[in-house]
Amino acid sequence: MYEAGLLGRDRQVRVLHDLLGRLPAAGGALALEGGPGAGKSALLRAVAERARSAGWRLLEVAGGSDDTPFSGLHALLRPVLGTAESLPAGQGGILRSAFDGGSGPSPETLRVALAAFNLLTASAAERPVVLVADDAQRLDGPTRDVLAFLARRVDDNPIVVLAALRAGRLLPGVPVLDVPVLDESSARRLLARHAAALPPVVRERILGEALGNPLALVELPLAWRPSGPPGSWTHLPVTSALETAFAAGLGELPDRTRDALLVAAVDQAGDLSEILAATSVLAGRAVAVDVFDGAIAASLLRLDRTTVRFCHPVVRFVVLGAEAHARRQAADAALAQVLTEDSDRRTWHRARSVNGPDDELADELADVHASLLRRHGVVAAIRALERSAQLTTDSATRGHRLLAAAEHAYGLGRIRLTHSLIEGAEHQRLGAADRAKAWWLRDLSDAEPQPGPARAQVPPDIGELSACDPDLALDLLLSAALHVHRTAAGPAARAGVVEAAERITPTKDPRHLAALALTEPVRHGRELTDRLPSHEADRDRPDADGLRLLGMAAHEMGDPVRAVDLLGRAAPILREQGRLGLLAETLLTEAADLLLLGDWPRATRLTEEARRIAAGTRQPAMVAALAATDAIAAALRGQALRAQELADTVAAWQRADLVPTLRLARGIARLGEGRYAEAYDELRPLLDRPPEDLRRQGFAALTPFVVAADRGGKRQEAACVLAAVEEAARVTPAPLLHVQLPYARAVLACDAAAEELYLAALDQDLSRWPLVEARTEHAYGQWLRRHRQAARSRALLLSARTAFDLVGASDWAGHNAAHGADNPLPSIAELLSPQEVLIVRLAAEGLSNREIAERLYLSHRTVAAHLYRAFPKLGITSRSELAPLLRSPGEDGPAVG
Repeated sequence: MYEAGLLGRDRQVRVLHDLLGRLPAAGGALALEGGPGAGKSALLRAVAERARSAGWRLLEVAGGSDDTPFSGLHALLRPVLGTAESLPAGQGGILRSAFDGGSGPSPETLRVALAAFNLLTASAAERPVVLVADDAQRLDGPTRDVLAFLARRVDDNPIVVLAALRAGRLLPGVPVLDVPVLDESSARRLLARHAAALPPVVRERILGEALGNPLALVELPLAWRPSGPPGSWTHLPVTSALETAFAAGLGELPDRTRDALLVAAVDQAGDLSEILAATSVLAGRAVAVDVFDGAIAASLLRLDRTTVRFCHPVVRFVVLGAEAHARRQAADAALAQVLTEDSDRRTWHRARSVNGPDDELADELADVHASLLRRHGVVAAIRALERSAQLTTDSATRGHRLLAAAEHAYGLGRIRLTHSLIEGAEHQRLGAADRAKAWWLRDLSDAEPQPGPARAQVPPDIGELSACDPDLALDLLLSAALHVHRTAAGPAARAGVVEAAERITPTKDPRHLAALALTEPVRHGRELTDRLPSHEADRDRPDADGLRLLGMAAHEMGDPVRAVDLLGRAAPILREQGRLGLLAETLLTEAADLLLLGDWPRATRLTEEARRIAAGTRQPAMVAALAATDAIAAALRGQALRAQELADTVAAWQRADLVPTLRLARGIARLGEGRYAEAYDELRPLLDRPPEDLRRQGFAALTPFVVAADRGGKRQEAACVLAAVEEAARVTPAPLLHVQLPYARAVLACDAAAEELYLAALDQDLSRWPLVEARTEHAYGQWLRRHRQAARSRALLLSARTAFDLVGASDWAGHNAAHGADNPLPSIAELLSPQEVLIVRLAAEGLSNREIAERLYLSHRTVAAHLYRAFPKLGITSRSELAPLLRSPGEDGPAVG
C-alpha cells in the first residue's frame, strides 16, 4: 500500500473503512473528488489491497486516451464477462454489442447499464465485488454514465463502487468524499520522507510551491537538480508524473496557446492585457483572449476577469520546463517590449532575457529594486537583487547585492533563504564593510535556535566603521545590542556596546536608541525618553523600520503606552509590505505591552496573528517567545497550571533572554494559587539587584511582588528591596515603574502614612493603566475595611471588581480576592441600619416609595430619605443598581446581604 499518500488522510480512510465494512451485508458508492495529485489514487490502492486481502472480487479501470463508447466499461468488466451468457433476456448480447466496436449503432446506455448491473449482482452472489475507477473523468462518457447508474443502485447488494475524479467532474447522484490538500504538519512529514538530502532552503521552497499537494511533495524532490546559483525566482524542475497529472493536455494545445501560456508563466503578474500584448509580440501576430480557451478547458489555468492564474504552481513549472531556455528568454524579451508604462518590471524582464554578465543591466536592476519593493513587495526586490548579482562581474559588488537581498529576506521571515544568500555572499571577495554586514545579518537571523547558550561571536570594530560607513556602524551597533540582550551578557559586554554607541555621533536614529534601550535602559532612561518621539510627533512618518525600533526602545525602557503607539503604527506598514518576519516580532512585542495595559482581547488577537505568521514563514525563533507571552497571559488570567506548563516548555529552550519573563509568569501564577512565599522567591530576583541592572520584567514584577510580600509576611524584606527600586526610579522616568511605585509605597507603609499614600496613588492619571488602578483601589478598599470604614471600602472594592471583570483578570489581580471567602465585600448589614436594609430590599424588588411606605407604615418622604442616605453607603446612584447587589448566593455573583 502507498502509505506515504495516506498521511493526513485519517478522515478519508475512516469513511472508506466504514463503507467496506458494510460488506457482505450491503454495499455503497463514493466519488473521491480532489485536484490532480491530491492522493485519490493512493486511497484507491489502499482499498484494492484491502479487497484482495479479504478475498473479494476486485474490478479496476483507469481513465485514459481511449474515448470509444463503453471502452472503459469493457476494461472494468472483463474479468466477469465469461458469465454474461447466463444473463436473462439477451442482456449478454447487449454487452457484446456494446463492446465489439462494430460499425452498427451502440445499444442504448440504459440497457447496457441494466445488463452490467445484473452481471455484477450475479457475481456478487458468490462473493462481494469492489469496483475501482481511477481518473474517472478521463473515461468515455457512456462508461461514466453506467458507473453513475451502478453507484446509485448498489446499496442493497454486496457491491462497492469507488470512482476517483477531478474536482468539479461529479458523477450525478453519487455521494462525494472530498480529498483536499494536506495540512502543513502532514505536508512536512511527507516532504521529510522524500527530501531529507536537499538543502533546507530548497525544502522550504518546495513546501511553499507544493501547496500541500501530496504528488508534488513526493515528485518535486525527485526532480531537483541544482544548476549553479538557483535564484529564488527560477522554476522548479518537474517529473513526468507531475507533467501527466497537472498538464497532460499541454502538448496537444495550438502553438499560439503555448505561446500565451509561456508568457503567463514568465510574467507571474497575471495581467491579461499585457500577457496578450506580449504573446502577440512573441507569436508575430495579434492574439485575442480566446487563445486561452484550450488551456482553460484542459484545467491548466483560469481567467478571473482581467487576471490570468495557473490552477497550481506546478502547472507553471511544467509550462516553463517544456520550453527551451531560448524560448523562455524570448518571452521575457516580449514582455519587456510591451511594459512601456512600468520601467521597473521592464528592467526585470530585460535582465532575464540576456545571457552572461551584463554590468550595465545589473546596475540598472539594482537601482530599481527599491521601487520594486514599494510597488510589488519584498519578494520582487529580493529577486531583482539576486538576478543583479548574477549579472555582475565584480565579485565584491556581487556579494554586496546578495547581502542586500539577504537583508530583505530576513525582514520577510524567510530565514533559510536569508542564510543561503549570506553563504553565497561569503563566497565572494567581500570588503571590510560587507564582511561586517554579513556578520550582522547572520547574528541577527538565527535559522535554527537550539537549546543552550548562544554561540560566542566577536563583532567587527564598530568604532572604525562609524567614520567610513556610519549607516553600517549603526546596523552593527544594533546587532551587538541584540546579541547582548539575547545572551543576557554581563556588565562588561553591555558597557562595550554603550562605549561603541558613544563613539557614534549622537543621533535620533532609531537603531542608536534601540541599542541603548536594549543594553542600559535605566542608566539612559531619561535620555531615551527625551529622544523618543511623543505620541503626536512624526505622525506621518512612513518608515516602518524606524517606528518598529522606536517602539522596541520604548518597550525595553518600560514605556508600554508609547511602545504600543509606535508599534501599532509600524505593524500596518510591515503588513502591507509583506515583511512578515519583522511583523511577527512587532505584533508579539506590542501584545506583551498590551497585557500590562489591560487590553487583553487586543493582545490575544495580535499573538494569534503572530502565531499564524510564525507557522506560515516557519520562524523557529518565534516559538519560544510566543509561548513565553502566552505564559504571562495565562498567569494574569489565573490559569496557573497552564502558565506553569508553558513556562516549562520555554525553559527547555534555555533562552537566557526569556528567563526573566518565565520568572514573572511563574511568580504571578503562584501568587494566584495563594503560594505567597514561592511567588515572593520567584519574583524577588527580578527586583533585588543593582538599580542599573533593573529591566522591564522587574518593573512589571513590582505589583505582584508587593502583593506576595504583604500576604506572605515579608513586608520588611520587601521594603529593603523597594529602596533599591526607588533609587532606579530617580534615574529613569520609565512609566511602567513610576506608575506602580505609589501603590508599592502605600501597601508597605505603616498605617499612619498608608492612607495618604493610597490617595496619592489614585491621584495619578491611570486612564491607560486599568489594572494598576483596580489593584490600587482593591488594596485601599481592603485597608479601609480593616480600619472599620466599610461604606468607603465598598465603593472601591466594587469598582475594582468591575474593572477586573471587564479585563478578565482573576486571582492575584483581585477577582477572587474581591469575591472569595477570605476577603468578601462588606455586607449590607455592615453598611446600613436595619431600617435601611429593609427599605433597600423592598426597593430592589421593584416597589415604589409609596408602596414601601404603605407596607412599613411610614411616610413616602421617610422612605426617600432612607434611600438617599443608603445609596452613597452602597456605592451606587440609582435604584436599578440595587438588584445586582442583593442577588442570592446561588446566582451569578456574590451575595452581599
